[in-house]
Amino acid sequence: MRTRKLKRMLREGYGKVPDATYFEGDMSSIRAYYDYRRDRGLDPFLIDEITWNDLDMDRVFQRINPRRSSSGEQYLYYMLRSPALDEESFQRRRALIEYAQRDPERRLRAELILARLGCTRRADLCRSFDPEEHGISLLLVYLTCFLLLIAAAVWTVLSRGAGAWAVMAAIFLNCAVHEFGRRRSERDYDTVNYVINMIFAVRKLRRLHDGELDAQLQEAYASLDRLRAVIRTGGVSRGMDNGSMEDLLLTVTLLDLITYEYLKNKLGRCHDDVFTIHEQLGRLDAAISVASYRASLGQYAEPVLRFERGSTNAICAKALFHPLLSDPVPNDCVTERSILITGSNASGKSTYLKTAALSAILAQSICTAPAESYESRAFRIYSSMALRDDLMAGESYYIAETKSLKRILDALKEDSAVLCVVDEVLRGTNTVERIAASSVVLQVMAEAGALCLAATHDIELCDLLSDSYDLYHFEEQVGEGEMIFDYLLREGRATSRNAILLLRLMGFDEELVQRAFSRAQILEQRL
Repeated sequence: MRTRKLKRMLREGYGKVPDATYFEGDMSSIRAYYDYRRDRGLDPFLIDEITWNDLDMDRVFQRINPRRSSSGEQYLYYMLRSPALDEESFQRRRALIEYAQRDPERRLRAELILARLGCTRRADLCRSFDPEEHGISLLLVYLTCFLLLIAAAVWTVLSRGAGAWAVMAAIFLNCAVHEFGRRRSERDYDTVNYVINMIFAVRKLRRLHDGELDAQLQEAYASLDRLRAVIRTGGVSRGMDNGSMEDLLLTVTLLDLITYEYLKNKLGRCHDDVFTIHEQLGRLDAAISVASYRASLGQYAEPVLRFERGSTNAICAKALFHPLLSDPVPNDCVTERSILITGSNASGKSTYLKTAALSAILAQSICTAPAESYESRAFRIYSSMALRDDLMAGESYYIAETKSLKRILDALKEDSAVLCVVDEVLRGTNTVERIAASSVVLQVMAEAGALCLAATHDIELCDLLSDSYDLYHFEEQVGEGEMIFDYLLREGRATSRNAILLLRLMGFDEELVQRAFSRAQILEQRL
């Protein structure tokens, strides 16, 4: 794509909602860098699968990701799953985001280089060149076949055609070896070439002579100096795959396979430098993506976070809103104590919990809170919300829920700086045991120091937990044939219920509705 056209596209796309298409398997590729770090225990805390799925974080990621480069989208995914727990990493992230915001022309020069790097979901950047995952190189085999061809050709010339049969045999051998090698390694061609392009991209960024950017990319520049031999080699030619002369030459000489094996071995030995470059390019690209995301939100807050040990587990957030909703209703979250929220069905309890947890993650991960203002302690964030039966594991909903809650209690044994959101705790069992067990679980979480935001339909929990939880609720108004929600959080416990009333509004027979009301009154007296 021509430079002028690409610049125009980048300018027009900045501050807009990304319009990218995702296919099956794309997210597995995107999360590869996160998986690599998680499997090796490189981070003190990462958002776990339960919390990630509860908060629909794949959609949040896709809302931010403009698909500029593979390095950028992989690092952005990792950022969202690794909220900063120390001030140094938080400030480093914020500095690069602010760099991307300050000067549009400087940002555009860097963005242009990253955009030309592009997205290659077939590239397995994290494992293909890990020295631990490779056996004996085939470079020696390919070089031997190449030299046999040269030797046969020289013999033929010197013997005036007598060695033609040897040339034919060498060509036949090389064709067979090439077919085997291409089938074995073709996907990794994308990886090799992407890595080479990353190295060239860092070199181009250094040639911008941008002092502020250079300070951020010093680690990448040091790795670049150690990879000069790779730059001289260039990438792996894939040919035209249409029977052209170039395809024939590569097949007969094995030059693409020889180059591939050489680069694979070289990059394997320089594995740490390759991943430093991958990470530093990803940091820059992800920072530009976050800057664009900020511009697209219209309103956001730069969070003020407390990282000191012993800080109060508190949040002071004004006008929080959910960034995936088209017309969200803002609510405050200002508390130093755990919160228990009651209210009718569809009144906004679950959305409020998700908004609070998501805001904490975004504040600590991308230094951006969807709010008017945001101040809190830096938390380890957990949720237990959208659970379901696990048929493959043979686990009921209740077992899945108890495991989900136990992981939060286990985390509290290590560190009390925990923010947890729990929706309808222990809903998978009978009423008496649910109320008894859930009240104790929530009480223990609060006593252990967690800031717990919980929602329930069990009004009885308000009395049982009023000493350790502040009470809030959502409510509704009933109009003619409809129920109206304002989605505003109010102090105190809920005083209305709407589950049976919704049956009437949905057109159920009136006799059925009245029988349900009568039975509800009987059950309330017994409980």
